[in-house]
Amino acid sequence: MRTRRAHLSLKSVYYLVFVCLIVIPLMVVLAAALLMLKRQFKCQAIETIERAQENIRTELTADINVMSMRLSHLIYTNNNEVIRYASGTDTEDIIQKYEYEQRLSQAGNLALEPVKEVISVTFYMKDGKETFIKNEIHREQEQIKETEWYQAALANSNSVCVGTFDTNDVNDLYTGGKKDLLVLAFALSPDVTTDRSQRTEMVIFYQRTGAGDIIKKYNEEYRRGKNRLGFTRIVGENGNVIFSTEDMQMPAQGYTVVTTPMAVNGSNWYIESFVETAVLMRDFSVTAAWIVGVAVFIFLLAGYYSRYFLASIVRPIEEISNGLRSVEEGNLEMHIAPRGQYEVRSMIHQFNAMVRRLRALIDEYEERVNSARVSPVDSFAKLVRGETTPAEVAGRLKEFFMDDYVLMSFLVGNYPSEKTDAEYARQLVEGFERNPRFAARCWIYMESPSCFLVFYRTSEENYLERLETMLGELQAEAKKNCGIRFAVCVGKKNSGREQFEGGLQELRKECFVRFLYKEDAVIHLAAAAGETERILAYSDAYRELAEALYVADEKVYLDEREKLFDAIGTYERADAELHIFAVIVAIGRRFEADNGRFSDIFQQQYDYMEKVRRLEDVRALKLWLTNYFAWIMDYSAAKLNLLEADAIVKAKHYLLRHYDEPDLSLAKVAEYVGLNEKYFTNKFTKEAGETFSSYLTGLRIQKAREMLKTTTFKVYEISEMVGYNNTEHFNRMFKKLNGISPAQYRKTM
Repeated sequence: MRTRRAHLSLKSVYYLVFVCLIVIPLMVVLAAALLMLKRQFKCQAIETIERAQENIRTELTADINVMSMRLSHLIYTNNNEVIRYASGTDTEDIIQKYEYEQRLSQAGNLALEPVKEVISVTFYMKDGKETFIKNEIHREQEQIKETEWYQAALANSNSVCVGTFDTNDVNDLYTGGKKDLLVLAFALSPDVTTDRSQRTEMVIFYQRTGAGDIIKKYNEEYRRGKNRLGFTRIVGENGNVIFSTEDMQMPAQGYTVVTTPMAVNGSNWYIESFVETAVLMRDFSVTAAWIVGVAVFIFLLAGYYSRYFLASIVRPIEEISNGLRSVEEGNLEMHIAPRGQYEVRSMIHQFNAMVRRLRALIDEYEERVNSARVSPVDSFAKLVRGETTPAEVAGRLKEFFMDDYVLMSFLVGNYPSEKTDAEYARQLVEGFERNPRFAARCWIYMESPSCFLVFYRTSEENYLERLETMLGELQAEAKKNCGIRFAVCVGKKNSGREQFEGGLQELRKECFVRFLYKEDAVIHLAAAAGETERILAYSDAYRELAEALYVADEKVYLDEREKLFDAIGTYERADAELHIFAVIVAIGRRFEADNGRFSDIFQQQYDYMEKVRRLEDVRALKLWLTNYFAWIMDYSAAKLNLLEADAIVKAKHYLLRHYDEPDLSLAKVAEYVGLNEKYFTNKFTKEAGETFSSYLTGLRIQKAREMLKTTTFKVYEISEMVGYNNTEHFNRMFKKLNGISPAQYRKTM
């Protein structure tokens, strides 16, 4: 332990001592104090809630005991006088029934005189009739008889069973009743010894209990923030709610539940209170905030002391120690700013003077060592990145440009999905370097996971045969071990450092012709240099067509396609093929500009050179191109996410779907893309190269031309189908854009 401590830095030892002897003890004491206070505050808060619940339980227990005795007294007094009067009301004789009702009312009111909370005394007869003293109960007999306490009273004759009612509205249980009353029901079923007539099935006392008022008061005060007792309710043993003034579910996380049980009818009722833990612990939170504030103040004072001590002594000494370690490792490019106490500043001045004396002796030696360690692979990488020049490399490594060389580009179309592209790229390079000829003659630089630049040194005159063999071995090994296919673009043979930059620039430019070949093609760019140069030059003219296909802009696509078809009709067959190849290259370049995969369109990459040259005539070329473009348009439309697309792209797609609507307007399209009308028209004109009105008119006339060529619809029918209600206006616009009328256009087709 002592040895380990001796190897620690001065600052580490200071922090270790400061944390272990000051910070940790203070944190432990603070945490223990807060935990004890939290427990104490929580216990006190829960005790307050339990006392409130005890008041409710006491009120309920007293009412249940007193009213159970009063019900028994009412039934058994004066030799079951009340039961006899109640049974006497069960008659069809109106006079006799009235007489017994008067006697029952007089005897019942006399017995109930001291008790003001009794709502009603109800006698339920076995034949379905019922008699009330005081108030009539609004519940149906069937509803009351289905209750557990009613059935329990039937099963236990001459025993009092207790039930409850929770009123949900005014006059809910009886006329004059209020909302949220807790009404106790005391039921007794007399046997033959009590009711010799055997007409009375059940006698029920309905009494309003003050426990409900207490719960209602507690809940209202809690809602207004005047107490911290929570929302209180009474539930049965099976979890059913007996009384509640709130529409409460089981509380979510963040609540504390306090429960007090009470025995009723041989089972338990539970008085539950749900209180937000944050409210329950509010006093603790305030006290804890003060304690934490004091602790933070103490820590700030300790931190200020530590900062002063570190700045004046510890850090200057540590910088000197780090400086000495750097000098020991050979790093002399450093200077320590003097600071701290006087003795420490003197040490820093002496250290800086020593470093200055050593630096002059070491610089020359270090430069010679560093220049000798530069490898050809690193030099090639720096050449490609533009971090050095061929002349500088030739000066350091005379053998670099000693032989003739060929620059190549290895281009991966798609990687498998099991690993990342970078992992597969590293695996490919490792496989290349296991090939003896590649390891002996090639230097490789990974420009990206899908593009590798290779410097191949040639020493024989006829190098192509051996180069082809090596490339075939590399492609076979990559396909076998990694499941990866890659194309190779082979540049022309170069000599000396003067041709390097031009050869690299030419290779990068001409690599775009790979879109015309299969994914594993070996393309010798020098073999068809003139043809490749013309294809690349032509491809620049088809950028607008490629852009229209990429964003699925049908109007621009159809305009550009017609231009292409018109041009192809005037070219010789060989030149027409070059223009088609140029279009394919332009499309491939546009897709890869956004990191897309050109091969994803058709799920593989074809040899378009072979495919196009097999077509018989210009008509076949145009038909093939039409199908080819349609496939790309469908692919782009399926991939395009209109929610994330540019506003002008969304507007063009909206126009394509609604151009046939006569009332289509700039305001409607601007609203669809969510832009101000004036801003939208300026943005559309700037990005589309024409006004909104011109674009819409061109799209409609373009669709009309297609229908004139391919359908037999009348001119006025086509006019309506492309959004023109007025045929004369349609004819004028068609002739303005095409130079001839629709009828004349159809004849020419």
